[in-house]
Amino acid sequence: MQRAKQLLAALVFPLIGYRPQTVSAQTWDREYRAGKWRYLRGIDNIAGLAAILGYCEFLDPKSILDVGCGEGLLAGKLRLLAYEDYLGLDVSAEAIAQAGRLANDRTRFTVTQAASFDPGRRFDVIVFNQSLYYLADPAAILTRYRQFLAPGGRFIISMVDSPRSRAAWRQVRRVLRVEDQMVTVQNKGKVVTAVLLPR
Repeated sequence: MQRAKQLLAALVFPLIGYRPQTVSAQTWDREYRAGKWRYLRGIDNIAGLAAILGYCEFLDPKSILDVGCGEGLLAGKLRLLAYEDYLGLDVSAEAIAQAGRLANDRTRFTVTQAASFDPGRRFDVIVFNQSLYYLADPAAILTRYRQFLAPGGRFIISMVDSPRSRAAWRQVRRVLRVEDQMVTVQNKGKVVTAVLLPR
């Protein structure tokens, strides 16, 4: 049954275009409370995190904005770096409450809608880690977030390879250009992670 769904999605997305994976804030809260997303801490889910960490280590940003940070899984990995300011945002109050264990003078979290958030400042790196395909219009979101990118700054986008994410990547490439990209493969599939610049 799962294979049939994947095949149908592979045929449908090129025809209908991008459609977000819609989840309400209440559903996210319930799932984080129930521990549904704990599996992301497993060995078979480190590929995308390792790619983002590697890119951030190379870019050496002083400030990082993490859009859709969830319970702070990536934030926990990024603590190894010498950034001065990390801000993680998520629509789920429960996820942010769990991420709060990582908060300190250089690492902060906030509950907000990505589509309407305004940080009032700019960041050296803006990360969308497994979050972009939950947003209604990736091209519009990225166009909006360009104003929050510091001069010389970069986007880092990571998505599990799927028909939905391939449709999202087509939107991404309309407004950003790829500086570098890596594809990592683990037991559960491929993850595409890219460093991108505004067009």
